Amino acid sequence: MTIKTSKPIPKFPIFGLLPKEETEAAAFLKKYPEYDGRGTVIAILDTGVDPGAVGLQKTTEGKSKIIDIIDCTGSGDVITKTIVKPSTEKDSKETLHTIEGLSGRKLIIDPTWDNPSGEFHVGIKRAYELFPKELINRLTKERREKFESEHHQLLVEVQQKLAAWEEAHPSSLTPTESDIAIKTDLEARIEVLKDALKNYDDPGIILDVVVFHDGTDWRVVVDVDESCDLRGAQLLTDYRKELQYHTFSKEDLLSFSVNIYDEGNIVSIVTPAGSHGTHVAAITAAYHPEEPALNGVAPGAQIISLKIGDTRLGSMETGAGLARAAIALVETKCDLANMSYGEASAIPNYGHFIELIRDEVIGKYGCIFVSSAGNNGPALSTTGSPGGTTSDVIGVGAYVSHSMVQAEYALLESVPERAYTWSSQGPCTDGDIGITTYAPGSAITSTPTYSLTKSTLMNGTSMSSPNATGCIALLLSGLKAESKPYTPFRIKNAISNSGKSINENFGVGLLQVQKTWDYLNTYYDREDQDVVFEVEIPNKLLKNRGIYLREESETSSVQLFNVYIKPKFMKEIEPTSGENNSKKFEFETRLALVSTQPWVRSPDFLLLGSQGRAFDVKVDPTQLNPGGFYYSEVQGYDTTCPDRGPLFRVPVTVTRPIILSNSKVTFDNLSFGPGHIERRFIKVPNGATFADLTLKFSTSQATSPARLWLHMIQLLPQKRFTKHEREYYFSLGQGSYGDGNGEEQVEKKRFAVYGGVTLEVCLAQFWSSLGNHTVSLEFVFHGIQVATNNGDTVCVNGGDAFTRVDVVAPVRREDEINPSISLDVLSKPLRPAEYSLKPLSPDRDVLPNSRRVYGLFLTYKFSTTEKNTTVTPKFPAFFDLLYDSYFEDFFAIVYDPNKKVLGYLDIYAKNIKLELKGDYVIRVQVRHHSQEILEKLNNTPCFLEFNLSKKVSLEVYNQLSEVFTSNKSTVSKSFLEKDSRKAYFIGSPTDYSTYPKEAKPGDLLIGKLNFINSNRIDGGQYLVNLVIPPAPNKPKELTPNGGEESGKGITSSEFDKAPKPEKTKEDKAVEDLTETIRDLKITHLKKFPAESTHRAELLAELENNHPTHLPVFLAKLDLLLESDTASEILSPETANKVLEVADEILKKIDLTELAQYYGIKQEGSINEAAKKKKKENDEKKKAVISALRAKAQALAVLASDFTSSSNIAATQFEETYKALTQWWDATPPISDFKNLLIYIIRERRANRYGNALKALNKYLTETSLTNDNLKNYEKALGIKIELYRDAGFIIWENYERKMKFIRIPPGGYAPF
Repeated sequence: MTIKTSKPIPKFPIFGLLPKEETEAAAFLKKYPEYDGRGTVIAILDTGVDPGAVGLQKTTEGKSKIIDIIDCTGSGDVITKTIVKPSTEKDSKETLHTIEGLSGRKLIIDPTWDNPSGEFHVGIKRAYELFPKELINRLTKERREKFESEHHQLLVEVQQKLAAWEEAHPSSLTPTESDIAIKTDLEARIEVLKDALKNYDDPGIILDVVVFHDGTDWRVVVDVDESCDLRGAQLLTDYRKELQYHTFSKEDLLSFSVNIYDEGNIVSIVTPAGSHGTHVAAITAAYHPEEPALNGVAPGAQIISLKIGDTRLGSMETGAGLARAAIALVETKCDLANMSYGEASAIPNYGHFIELIRDEVIGKYGCIFVSSAGNNGPALSTTGSPGGTTSDVIGVGAYVSHSMVQAEYALLESVPERAYTWSSQGPCTDGDIGITTYAPGSAITSTPTYSLTKSTLMNGTSMSSPNATGCIALLLSGLKAESKPYTPFRIKNAISNSGKSINENFGVGLLQVQKTWDYLNTYYDREDQDVVFEVEIPNKLLKNRGIYLREESETSSVQLFNVYIKPKFMKEIEPTSGENNSKKFEFETRLALVSTQPWVRSPDFLLLGSQGRAFDVKVDPTQLNPGGFYYSEVQGYDTTCPDRGPLFRVPVTVTRPIILSNSKVTFDNLSFGPGHIERRFIKVPNGATFADLTLKFSTSQATSPARLWLHMIQLLPQKRFTKHEREYYFSLGQGSYGDGNGEEQVEKKRFAVYGGVTLEVCLAQFWSSLGNHTVSLEFVFHGIQVATNNGDTVCVNGGDAFTRVDVVAPVRREDEINPSISLDVLSKPLRPAEYSLKPLSPDRDVLPNSRRVYGLFLTYKFSTTEKNTTVTPKFPAFFDLLYDSYFEDFFAIVYDPNKKVLGYLDIYAKNIKLELKGDYVIRVQVRHHSQEILEKLNNTPCFLEFNLSKKVSLEVYNQLSEVFTSNKSTVSKSFLEKDSRKAYFIGSPTDYSTYPKEAKPGDLLIGKLNFINSNRIDGGQYLVNLVIPPAPNKPKELTPNGGEESGKGITSSEFDKAPKPEKTKEDKAVEDLTETIRDLKITHLKKFPAESTHRAELLAELENNHPTHLPVFLAKLDLLLESDTASEILSPETANKVLEVADEILKKIDLTELAQYYGIKQEGSINEAAKKKKKENDEKKKAVISALRAKAQALAVLASDFTSSSNIAATQFEETYKALTQWWDATPPISDFKNLLIYIIRERRANRYGNALKALNKYLTETSLTNDNLKNYEKALGIKIELYRDAGFIIWENYERKMKFIRIPPGGYAPF
């Protein structure tokens, strides 16, 4: 059957999937098919590249595509310092060669492996620590479904047993005590199973890792399926040597490779942290021989994967990863590097990594570094580091073309070709434009195999950068084929001077391969192509690279700048080599200086030598209309060859703000179409703290719904642009608003502003939003300032009765002022408990200049008294600094006392969930090449912030007297005229219980001071820090005659007691000495070995000399209980000895009298004699419990030996247990682990595993996890596994075995 269509079906526009036409790359390849990237090596600094991805197997020459894979972050590191030797075992069929893995599993090794030393390094790793987040989400969902199916079978079985019990015991019958116990246990089993599933957290696969040296190379075997049989497993080595990789399983399809460091003590298991890096690599260099249209831009190039996205941080980059990537770029001699990563930075062209890339990787070793400019537009000054802020880096913006729209986005209509709306814009805060070129900013191409899809659409400057990198690889391939040397400076200059105009704000063009190639060849013989001309404009402490006038003070008058042009040669940072001296001597250029706009003036000519020259530039912004954006350049042309384009450009950017005559400004009838952007610049009135925005839209004819993007930024010195950034998205024309009936759509926002600083108001219609729209904007600025405060934080000393706050309204009359203070965070300062400083790995941490990197390791310890607490550790010295950081790296890991990882910290604050109360540790690593600098940081404070479950409110008063006369705030809604002042008084809490019980003197309570409570202000207002004062001491009350209050009277019974003669000072000293020696001997007993004659003699001496002293016999009991610790089960012989000692202790105590004492309610106020009596009885009670507990433990052993006396022992056990429970505060005794063990022993004897599990789970969740009870915790986990096994809950037994590896890592602290 033939199906007819109304029109012919067109061919799919396949060339738009991975665009190459727009950049002339396709035409270039058609003209020069062998200049396809072959001969070039491209490093991809990203999340990691999947070696199994489609199109990343071979080059056009049949060479391997990916020639090295390196995890620079350390997120895949496995510590393999533990060394074991094999043993042999024989079974009925064969002789097995085994080693014990760090997991404790017995691993079968392959006897054919070459291992001359006979030593194996072993380590352990949770697979999920290596897996990208999206893969974990898929696997945990799939695995949970399977697990729940098996779990529900168990649950149904128990529920059926309970139903059968109910049927066998109708309400008309009274069940026996034994029957009730069976029912209670069944109910407990159901509860345990349900709770277990609620708390289920898929542990995944626990990998045993084995390393050995075969005489030539280190080899790694990973037990990917937990089979423990490593025979026939793939032997891996450093990827670059044999280009081997493996997958974990068919379920995950995640590729991994390895590298071995530090003589086999560290194995790096390299996996991608996400799909981003594979997509980027495919854009650059994928090769699809079966369908060449799908090729990357440079299919002949080879790839090196440098993983900088840390899996532990969800693929966030770290300073250590960046530094190691820079080191690897030099070591592997890459021709090109692409980095589709970046962050906002406070200082452009500065920082540890920036300097490594600019001065070493590019300037010294000649690697061309290409990077994404950022996706933070459309406002100005939003380029990210390193791509949009770093000299000599080729920064790439994102462009969209018609073919891309047609093939990738499936829009109803075509839209104009242009830069994407979100592509970041220059200039940097130092005036440099930041963006070198534009390239196509989206593609549909390869993704990792674990994603279960061959290709996907991604867009961003992350995609334009690798497209440009591929284009440059084509150029390098041609230059290499023609044996033409080049430098990064020459290539960047050629790209800048060959771009296609796209009407971009700063004249930056779309990269054109053929035109760039022609430029390179036309001017190849000119040596000045290998020189970069640096622009330097002095500006206080920093040197600017351009002129950027933004504020009123800068744009209200004519400005004069002294511009210094400095030629920079390759390898400039090694002047002692003399390599450039002859070039410098010969260098001299006669320049013509040309200004592109009349409001910028410069000299006409400049003779420039290698030492540089300065000249003045005059900028007259007064000629420009307020509110607009203006750009000009002073271009320097070689008068002998002006056609080659400018040797340098001095960028001049002016954003002259509108100066408001009042607090209100409107922009009416702004017209928008797809991708259109409108910018306005306003000087925020001095003293303004927030603004009200109103956006209005209406239409008289039907229109398409559109997405409008309002982006507003204020720039402050040495602050990221994100610190004072606001973004709002509006959907215009939805529903009836787009009908054309004239109904007005109104959107309102209220946001914080910084007074006196220019605000850019950038409104854009999203590039893919169709239709034309007209909107109006209105801004009304408000200001409510604390006149006595120089910053945005109000400090309150809790030790003072009040804090005065003077408030002023500097902008306009402000209504509805109603101050309120709410504190919701407790901040506790913490100093390091330990620190160490040492050099890091020689394999990975030696900088290109041969300097060794050092690590400062800081250990912080803290405790919590509440469970399910969230803590946010903050390190102000390092936070919010990455690319502009002076240090190489800051990284921290939070652990519980068992060394389980609870969370990772980088330069951004993160909330860490603490499920249990107890002790915790934060370990910090700070990296730098200077020991002296790091040594200064060894006492760096950390601030722990806890969210309060109950907020603390501070009362605010109108008058000072009200602080003392009123218990509640006396303020109400009021107004404040412009420039008038009003005083408020913040009262400190008078009741100390108002403060959180965890708070200590010197801690801070943090919150906000709100003046306007009717409508939330985005960005907030003033912060409030309250310093916790010392706790009050109750002073002595004096009687009217000046004497002390006598307190309570003496009872008549105390008068009746005959006074005891006081001991002499000498007698008391002798008695104290005797007791001290006795107690010291008791504590010394445990220091002797169990079979020591000295222990036996000392114990006998103590018994003889102190026959009534209970601690002697309790110590004897403890020694017996600990004598069989190897098996953790008492032998019958020891059990009988325990019974003897326990009975001896019980005989020494009058149990009836003791029981009567605790049966009588003690009075609240007791004298010293009563206190002494209570202390003695408490010690006796502890002794009774210890004796009965030990007796029960011993009887349980004797009752299970299946001898004739076991029945007697069983009966005695029950009697002892009942006697013991009378002294417990609760049953089961959750608060005391030793008592709980007796309860569990009894329940296990009766096969009541549900009761035992329920009690044990409660202990594990309720008890503090401290350094003192780690052994108890570990033992409890082991018992839990046994109970699940005994109950027949095998899936939960296996689950808990795996979780134990996570809860108590066998390898100790996780590596940084």
